[in-house]
Amino acid sequence: MIKFFRKFRLKLLSENKFSKYLIYAIGEIILVVIGILIALQINTWNERKKNSKKEYYLLQQLQKEFEKDSSHIETQAWLTNLKVQDGMRIRLFLEGKNNLRADSLVSLLFYNSKALLFNSSTPTYDEIISSGNLSLIKSENLKTKISNYKSSIRAANSFLFTEAHKHKEKYNAHLYKYFDAEIMAHLWKNYNRENRIISNKDLEHFKTDIEGFKNDSNSKYHVSTLIGVDAELNFQYTERINMRISEILDDVRLELKKFEN
Repeated sequence: MIKFFRKFRLKLLSENKFSKYLIYAIGEIILVVIGILIALQINTWNERKKNSKKEYYLLQQLQKEFEKDSSHIETQAWLTNLKVQDGMRIRLFLEGKNNLRADSLVSLLFYNSKALLFNSSTPTYDEIISSGNLSLIKSENLKTKISNYKSSIRAANSFLFTEAHKHKEKYNAHLYKYFDAEIMAHLWKNYNRENRIISNKDLEHFKTDIEGFKNDSNSKYHVSTLIGVDAELNFQYTERINMRISEILDDVRLELKKFEN
């Protein structure tokens, strides 16, 4: 084909048909440019199609990961709420307003000594950030919400970790004056959701001074402080973090629906 065009141009020149040759040459250039533009358009279309498939896959993975985060945060919210309720039972006991068996009291005291912090697990988002592929997700609104979500968790955990652990450490130091610290290891080793109570038989192997703990005026202060800490954690999990997760999942599902058309 190229050989044919070359011969045709030479024929026009040999016949001194320069104006026709010029028109033909311009036409040939235009055809070449059009061909290049078509090739670029096809290449762009193929690239968009490839990126669209990548985006669909990323959105599916993000949906799965944020659904796991949602399930995890619900568990954390349930546990922190349980800690608040347990703390109130202990406080009522210290105030002489209810009775708790030794095994129940000791179990509640030690379970309340640990701070429960939420850690998000979104490896897909972390990967596209580190690889510089965030542009694959078209929705700016979704990207902003995820970024704000990750930032809020880092900020909340930084503050709550410092505050919660500071109070928990003071609580534990007070607790260990009257009870063996080894009780904690025993409880977590034998923990199950249906029965969180240490047996009276096992309790015989540890130091327990319930009367000393009850009569110490600082005990109520430390227990009340932990109720406040766990109530704040519960608020963060139920009202803030969980709400952000729900908004992100709504946006992810909305973006996925666009691929159904």
